[in-house]
Order: sequence, then structure tokens, then C-alpha cells
Amino acid sequence: MTFQKLSQMVVGNTVRSPRHFVFSAIGVVIGIGAFVFFLAGVLRVQSVLYDVFPLEEVEVIAPHTSIAGKNLSKKLTQETVDLIKTRPEVKSALPRMTLQFPAVGFGKFEGQDIRFEVGGFTDGIPVSYIADDPKLADRFIDGDAAGAIGPACEPAQGKAACPDKAWQYCDKTDRMCHNRVPVIVSPTVLELYNTQVAESHGLPHIGAMEQFIAERGRERMHFWIGLGDTMVAGSNVAVTAKHREVGAILIGVSKKAKRVGLTIPIGYVERWNREFAGEEQARTFSSIVVTLRDKDRLAPFTKWLQDEPKLKLEDSLGEQFGTVVFVITIVLLAISFVIVGISAINIAHNFFMQVTERRREIGVLRAVGASQRDVLLIVLGEAALIGLVSGLIGSVAAVIGSFAVDWASAAVVPDFPFKPTSWFAFEWWIFALAVGFSVLFCVVGGWLPARKAAQMEPAAALAQN
Repeated sequence: MTFQKLSQMVVGNTVRSPRHFVFSAIGVVIGIGAFVFFLAGVLRVQSVLYDVFPLEEVEVIAPHTSIAGKNLSKKLTQETVDLIKTRPEVKSALPRMTLQFPAVGFGKFEGQDIRFEVGGFTDGIPVSYIADDPKLADRFIDGDAAGAIGPACEPAQGKAACPDKAWQYCDKTDRMCHNRVPVIVSPTVLELYNTQVAESHGLPHIGAMEQFIAERGRERMHFWIGLGDTMVAGSNVAVTAKHREVGAILIGVSKKAKRVGLTIPIGYVERWNREFAGEEQARTFSSIVVTLRDKDRLAPFTKWLQDEPKLKLEDSLGEQFGTVVFVITIVLLAISFVIVGISAINIAHNFFMQVTERRREIGVLRAVGASQRDVLLIVLGEAALIGLVSGLIGSVAAVIGSFAVDWASAAVVPDFPFKPTSWFAFEWWIFALAVGFSVLFCVVGGWLPARKAAQMEPAAALAQN
């Protein structure tokens, strides 16, 4: 039997028995719809989770140890970074250094005075860490590495004191023009600003940072950092006798920035820590960001950290959430497969009934020359067609259900950090898997009835009443 004739017979038999088709397909539609719905939802949750917690990176810290009030914790130095880089699990290791003395940020934004604590909430990272970001790499540089760039200036002249008003400022201490300190923030900070600060203070929401800066100009991103000062009332942090103000500029957003706080080139933090907190603080890193070659290598790397350099990983909420999401994914997909599996059993039952009811038809087919293989392919073709249509209908139902959930989320659920515009990420391969699984389960369900039909002898089938 040719493929064309086989296809015509399969479609004709299916259309001729719509009730049989509906009873066989309904369970598959529900199961496949649940499969597509759950998997697309999990993919979106994972993408949001990745925005908050980059799961491929871990942060190495030194365990806190003290005796009689004296801090004896191991120090993270450049030698520690070099040692970690030798591990086969490690792709890269980059140090972070936190500002170890009081500092305050202040300035104006959209006509409003702003003040925020900087000391302890600002990290320095190597400029090479941002080298792969073309939007930030050319501006995230240590402009003071070689000292002031000049020319001489008068602070009283304000922005007109230096030739490049957007990127330079006049330092009150040495009366020389310096490059503004480039600052980046994380998506978490931007999201917190949009959902918490902007609403309560009547400030504009920030979408794409580059567009926001282009619309308002670089000068709107200027602010000052008061080194050696604090805005925390009653703070027990020792405020230094030294005070200095440096100009800063917010240049963009990066996932590599400190999750909550500011991030600047590490050279600034080293020099400022040396000046305000001492030589030891200028040589000690607060943590080391390690990128693994594979997430599956985390366990041996963690064991090595504990055994040899006696270090540990900072508690990773991202890893814990990722585990929870993985378990939930397995449970939901298992439920979907159970539904489809039960549907396959139902399909087998329906086809056994169909084979019994159509024994004379099968006998006639065999009598006019149809082989056992032809009969087998006809019944399996009907099962595959049910699977194909059920998979498509289930996929469409899942998409319609996702629209309803997204509409309800937008209408009822208040904004919160990292709230997605859609709770579902539909990829083409999800639909391909859905249809493939649907056809597979239906063919499996129809296999035994098809085999029974193919083995019928023409004379016996025609002789039965």
C-alpha cells in the first residue's frame, strides 16, 4: 500500500469515527497542555532566577574566626586568587574589594536631593571583569591610576572648571581635573529603584539605562562621594579625620555588579582603603568571584576549598532556589506524563474496542490483498493522527491558559522586583517535544490493538457475527 493511499485511509477512518477520536484524544490534550504549560512556566522562573542570582558563579569568602574579640579570619589575597585559578573546575577567578571605611554618596536627581551610604556598600572589581561588555568596557576604567589628568582648575567654577564637563570634575584637594569615578549597578538595584523608590518619590522609571542616559544627558548621572563621612546617625563606625569629595558618574547596569550597592574599578578602592583604612585593608579582598567551567563541578570545588585553603562559599540563595525549582519541575512534568500515560491506556482500550467492532472491515481488507503490515500501519496511523492533533490542541490550550494567567497577574498582582511581563517562556522545542511525546504515547497505546488487528485471519474475521 502506497503512503498516499495509507494516509487517505487513516484520515477517512478517523473522520468517520469522531466520537472515538474525541474519547481517545481528550486525556492526551489535557496531559500535553499541562506539559507545555508547566515547562514554559518553569523556563520563565529559571530566567528570572538567573537575573537575580547568576547560578554559574559562586563567591568564595573566608570563614569568620575570632578569639577573645580578636579577628583571626584568614585573609583573601592575590596569592589566594592565583591558587584558586589553578583548579581544573575553575574558568576564572576575580577578586572583589569592599570599601572598608565610612563614605556617603550625595547629589541631585530629577531636581531632588539624594543621599545614600556608600561605605560598606561599594565593591571594587578588576576592569577586565567588564571587558566583554561593549556598552561599558570603554568607560569602566581607572582614570586615576596615573594620578590627576589636568589641567589645573578652580572648584568655584563648577562644571566649567574642566574641559570635559560630562566625564571630569575639579578636585577641591589638589585643584586638578580628574576623571569621574565610573559606577555600575546591578539589575537588582535598578529593579528596586523602579518598584520601590520611583513610586514613593515621584521619580521616573528607568527602562533601558543607555536610553535613559541618552535622553537626559550624562550630567544627570553625576553625583559625589564623600570619603570619610557617614549618614548613619549614632554609627559606631569610626569616622576618619580625613575627608575628601570625589566626583562619580553612573554609566550603566551589569549583572557583574554588586547585587545591592555600587561597583567601581578596584584600583579606586585599593587607594582609598590605603588612604583611609590602612595598608592591610588595601591588600585584602572581601571575596573572590569564581566562574566554574560546569555547574556540576561545584561539589568537588567546594570540598577542595574546605580541605586546603580552608575557605568556603558564601551562602547561595540562588543555588537553593534553583534546587527547589528543579524538584518542582520534575514533579509537575511527572504529573503531566502520568496523565498522558493514563490516556495511552485509554487509547489502547478504545482501539481494542474499535478492532473488535471493525473485524469485518479488517477481514475485507485482508481478503482484497492488504498485508498484516498494511493493517498494522493503518491502526498505528490512526493512533499517530490522534496524537498529532491532540498535541497541537494541547499546545494551543496551554498558550491560551498562559494568556489568562498573565492577564490576571497584570491586573491583580502588584509590582515587585523582577516581576516578569509574562510568566511563560514558550520556545519552539517545547512544542516539538509536546507533539512528539503526544504521537509517541498514542502509538504506544495503539500498538497492541494494531498487532491484534494485523494478526486476524481474513476467513475468521469474516465468519464472526
